[in-house]
Amino acid sequence: MKSLRLLTLLILVITSTGIHSQKNIKIKLKINLIPIENRYGNLKNCSIKIYRNNVELQNFKLKGNKVKKIINNRGIYKFIFSKETYVSKHFIIDAIDIPENKNKHKLKAEITLFHDSKNDNVTFLKTEPISIAYYDYIKKEVRWDFEYYRGMVEKIIKAQIGN
Repeated sequence: MKSLRLLTLLILVITSTGIHSQKNIKIKLKINLIPIENRYGNLKNCSIKIYRNNVELQNFKLKGNKVKKIINNRGIYKFIFSKETYVSKHFIIDAIDIPENKNKHKLKAEITLFHDSKNDNVTFLKTEPISIAYYDYIKKEVRWDFEYYRGMVEKIIKAQIGN
């Protein structure tokens, strides 16, 4: 009778572990913050807010210029980078549609912040992300949408030149 209980408990533990591991993902995120005035410089003391499904997860001030985070749960993530006298930027990571058998990924990014100028009309950056990451079913990886990013860079340049 004890062996039957032990076997039942073992089956439950293995089943629950298997189900739990299928729902989790792992995205290693490495972000480097750079000031526009010095491409090789470091942008320190930035504020970072991290949201998952529009609920704030973290809010902290970065001492250095690098951010390393691991995303473990599915959801839509929003990372907001801000600093006094600089224009804030944010990006989105869609971690919902990642297949269960593909759960380890890496994303790298360089976020360049520029000084806020009253002459530049870049208010769209408050509502539009600078980039979006998603799961690409053809390449079978989480990747940045480079076409969207290029469009946003063009939009920023036009807003700055137009003045």
